Amino acid sequence: MSTYKSVLFAFLAIALSIVAIPVCAQNNIDSPYSRYGYGSLDSHTIGASRAMAGVGYALQSGKQINIKNPASYAAIDTLTFLCDFGVSLQIDHMKEGSLKESRTNWSFEYFAMQFPLAKWLAATMGVIPFSTVGYDYTGSITNGTVRQTGEGSINEAFVGLGAYLFKGFTIGVNANYLFGEITNSSTSISTIDATNATIFDNIIDVSDYRIEIGAQYTIPINKKNRLTLGAVYIPGKNLLGKGYISGGNYNTSSGNTTYFQNDTVSLKNGYSFPAQYGAGLNYTYDERLSVNADFTFQPWSKAKFENSTNYFNDAFQAAVGAEFLPQIYSNNFFQSIRYRAGVSVGRSYPRIKSSNGDNSLWETQVTIGAGIPMKRNKSIINFTFGYTNRRTTPTRLVGENEIRISLGLTFNEMWFYKSRLH
Repeated sequence: MSTYKSVLFAFLAIALSIVAIPVCAQNNIDSPYSRYGYGSLDSHTIGASRAMAGVGYALQSGKQINIKNPASYAAIDTLTFLCDFGVSLQIDHMKEGSLKESRTNWSFEYFAMQFPLAKWLAATMGVIPFSTVGYDYTGSITNGTVRQTGEGSINEAFVGLGAYLFKGFTIGVNANYLFGEITNSSTSISTIDATNATIFDNIIDVSDYRIEIGAQYTIPINKKNRLTLGAVYIPGKNLLGKGYISGGNYNTSSGNTTYFQNDTVSLKNGYSFPAQYGAGLNYTYDERLSVNADFTFQPWSKAKFENSTNYFNDAFQAAVGAEFLPQIYSNNFFQSIRYRAGVSVGRSYPRIKSSNGDNSLWETQVTIGAGIPMKRNKSIINFTFGYTNRRTTPTRLVGENEIRISLGLTFNEMWFYKSRLH
């Protein structure tokens, strides 16, 4: 691509990233478990990694962006510009006893772009969701009913660098800006006097930053085989932002609300994120087969929420994923597709209380997908079908089965390449 077209493409990509910020803030889900803590946490992956159950700590590719480990950015070719974005459709099936419910939503999932700065240095920037809240259900209380609702999301805008230090060894760092608002509301209506309701709103407005540090080391076995080790560390920190707590009496006839509580608090001393530790292993054969294994640990039991450390469990996840390309160069369409699959299992961070005591939330995910090449260029259409089961132990509460269909596009363009042909 000519220098002029490269500059124009980069400008359009940056403009799209700016537009993506408010769109990303409109992520939608329906999960009763998103009412706990900061909501349902995103997998922090894009593109190919999503079809491999979110693996990526040791994954390196010059054709796909891997934000799971910023050290992977250095693998990009010096003439390549990558731009990646994706959307998804979620279908949630929930069951509690004999009660069943299904809901459908769509979300803008991510936007990212990557480009080289030098032979040994590359940069990446983008916008992804950090967590999402979305639920609406009604329950019974003494002499009345209570409706619990929640909405909103915390998002992440990031800029990262990846660099080669010496042969086989790369390091990287992401600087992330966290922003967004989540709202949890409760409305209680008495069966004795239905004209009056008691409402409570709890709003968390986040404006914060965090960094993540990554490293990868590649060990060549022979010309066609190699192993890569990867690690990521994200420091824990107190959360910055504001909390708004309000309570009032709502008259259903007049529509007027009389507030008896309206407080604003700082999040810094009462809310925090834990550190995150991640490690991964990748085996690559002939640039056609990639097998990955990841493990993630987060000590959420030490994190604060509403000035307490009793809300969360330590979270961990193990995941394996693979990608297979039948032929690197082929005129056969099916031989040119990148086939992907993965599975993960782990415990999420909410500590869910019931009449029988505390419960853990477990998640099992299975994904399959494909990277479909676009004709006449190196861009790829990424398709992922994912199934996630959420369940609690030891007490079985609401069972949740989620089907997520994701569609993404990775633009792969030559960066400041000037043709010799005129």
